Amino acid sequence: MCGIVGFNSDNKELGKKMTDLIAHRGPDDEGVFCDERLTLGNRRLAIIDLSQAGHQPMVSDDGAYVIVYNGEVYNFKEIKKELSALGHHFKSQTDTEVILQGYREYGAGIFSKLRGMWAAAIYDKKNDKLILSRDSFGIKPLFYFWDGKNFAFASEIKAIREFLHSHRLKTELSKDGVNQYFILGYTLQSATVFKNIKKVRPGEILTFDLASKTFSSSLIESNKPIAGFADNSDTEIFKNFEKTISDSIQKHLIADVPIGVFLSGGSDSTLIALMMKKLGVKLRAFTVRISGRGDADYARQIAKFAGLEHEEINFDEREFSESYEKCWQYLDEPIADSSLLPSLAVSSAAARQVKVVLTGEGGDELFWGYPRYQMLEPLSKSYGPDWWLKTADYFRKPDSEFYQKYIRPLARRKRLFYLSKIKRDLLGTYLESAAIDPDVLSRIELHKTLKNLSGERPDIAFFDRNFYLPNDLLYKTDFATMAYSIEGRVPFLDKEVFAFAKSLPPEWKFKNGVGKRIIKEYLAKNLPPELIFRKKEGFSVPLNFYKSTGYEADLRQAVSYVRDVFDDLSLPNPVFRRLAKDAGYFRLFQNKFRHFLFAALVFYKTTSRMN
Repeated sequence: MCGIVGFNSDNKELGKKMTDLIAHRGPDDEGVFCDERLTLGNRRLAIIDLSQAGHQPMVSDDGAYVIVYNGEVYNFKEIKKELSALGHHFKSQTDTEVILQGYREYGAGIFSKLRGMWAAAIYDKKNDKLILSRDSFGIKPLFYFWDGKNFAFASEIKAIREFLHSHRLKTELSKDGVNQYFILGYTLQSATVFKNIKKVRPGEILTFDLASKTFSSSLIESNKPIAGFADNSDTEIFKNFEKTISDSIQKHLIADVPIGVFLSGGSDSTLIALMMKKLGVKLRAFTVRISGRGDADYARQIAKFAGLEHEEINFDEREFSESYEKCWQYLDEPIADSSLLPSLAVSSAAARQVKVVLTGEGGDELFWGYPRYQMLEPLSKSYGPDWWLKTADYFRKPDSEFYQKYIRPLARRKRLFYLSKIKRDLLGTYLESAAIDPDVLSRIELHKTLKNLSGERPDIAFFDRNFYLPNDLLYKTDFATMAYSIEGRVPFLDKEVFAFAKSLPPEWKFKNGVGKRIIKEYLAKNLPPELIFRKKEGFSVPLNFYKSTGYEADLRQAVSYVRDVFDDLSLPNPVFRRLAKDAGYFRLFQNKFRHFLFAALVFYKTTSRMN
C-alpha cells in the first residue's frame, strides 16, 4: 500500500515535495525517478516483502519500464509462477514486480489478470507512453490534472495542488461537479468538483502518449458471471457462497505484518468474523461505540463467538474533536459523509496494533442490503420516462415560510410515491431517496447523466455499486485508514465474489423485504437470529458533539463561502434565502437542513484552500 505521484517533466525536487505531502500513505520508504520525459514518485507502506527489494519507483532490468503502484494483488504468486515459466526472473517477493514483469509480457492486458486493489502507473519508455490503471471496483483512488500541456497524477489531490502551485496554475470549480456533489454528496465517474482535475474511473486504463500529449482510454475486461451451480438447491447455493467468501478472505489475509478487522456489528463484518473462525484465524477486532446506538453490543457478542481479541473505541466528544481536526488535515476531495469522523477514530485505534484491516464494504452493493431497495425492487424491470422532472419544481419553494412549515415534511414522500407507484421510474426514485436534500438543487441534468451511464435496465443496486460505493464509501475507507498509515482491505470486493453475486438469482439477494438474504440466512445457521435479523444502523454522529467543537463558527463561514460559490457558478440557491433569515445555523443543522449544511462544511474545508 502506497501513495504515488507523477508528471510530464523532469523535476526531482518537485517530485519529492509532492510525495512528502502524502507521506502518511507510506511512511516506510520513499523514492523519485526522473528522466527528460517524466517524473514518478512513491511513498511506500510495506506490507509484503518488507525489504528494500520492494523499493519504488521500480525499474525493470533493461530499464525500459518503470512502475509506481499503490495496492495489493492477492493472486500475485500464481501470476509470478506463470511468468517464471515464460522465462521471467524476479529479484523480490513483491506483487509490484509481478505487475511490472506482467506488463512486459502482456502489456496492459496484465490488469485483467489481477485479483486485488490497485492504482498503478507504468512508464513504458519503449513506446514513450504512461499507463494509469485503477482496479475495477475503484478501491484505490487516482486523480489526474490535464490542461492541454501539463499533466500530473497522484493518489491525493493535495499532491496535485503542489504541482499546480509550482507551475503557477490555478484550477476553478466545476459547475457540474459542484452540482453533483450538493445533490449526491460526491461526484460521478471521472468528475471532481474541480475543473481539469479528474478521477481515473474504476476499471479504466488511461494511456498518455508523452510525445503527442494525447490520451486514449479503455476498460479492464469485466469479470463474467460464473458458469452456474450444479443445481439451484439451497445446499448447493450455500456451499458455493461459503467457498467463494472463504477463499476471498484467505486471499485478503496475505501479509508480512499484523492484520485486524473492523467489526461494526452489521452482517457484512459479522460474516468476515465468522469465516475467520471457520478458518481458524484469530485477529484483533476494532469496534466504534457511539452513544445511543446498540451495534457495539452486537459486535462484542460476535467477537466473543468468533474468538477475536476485541477492542472497543468509545466515540465520545474528545474522540470526535480529534477526528474533526484530523479530517481537515487530510481530506481534499469532498464527500458529504459524516461517518468520516468515526472512521478516523477506529483507524487511529487500529494503527496502534496492526498495519492492515479487513472491512465489510461492498456487501450491501453486491447482495442488495440497503433499505431503499424495498422501494426500488418492484421497479427493477421498468424504466419510466423522465418528464416528471419538468414539474418537480412544483414541490420546491424553500423561500416560502408556508412551504417550510407545512409542505416540506410531506413533499418528499409525495414525490417518492409519485415516482415509484405512478411513474415506476427506477432512476428517479433512486435519486429522490439518495439526494442529500431534494430542495437544494434541480436534478434534471444529473438525471440525464445517470441515465446515460446506466444503460437500459440496471438492477436495483446498480447506482450504489457503480457510483456511491467507489466515490463515497471506498474513498472514505481509503482516506481514514491511510490518514493513520494502515491498509484497508475489502474481501467482498473481489472479482470472484463479484462473479458469484452476478450469477446469484435475485431472490437470494432480496426477498420479502429482506436484503442480503443469502448472507443473513447463512449467518442464521451459525449465530442467534437476534444478532442477524435486525434493523440496519448507520454510523451517524450525535448532533451535540458538533456544538462542542466550535462547529457553528465553521458553519457560518461555510454557508457564506458556498453561497458565493453558487452565485459565481450561476447555480440556483433558494435555500440560502431561508438560511439568511435564521442566525441559528446550529438549530437548522439539527433539523431541516442538516445534510446540506454538513455538505457545505466539508465543501468549504476542502475547496477553499485549493488556490
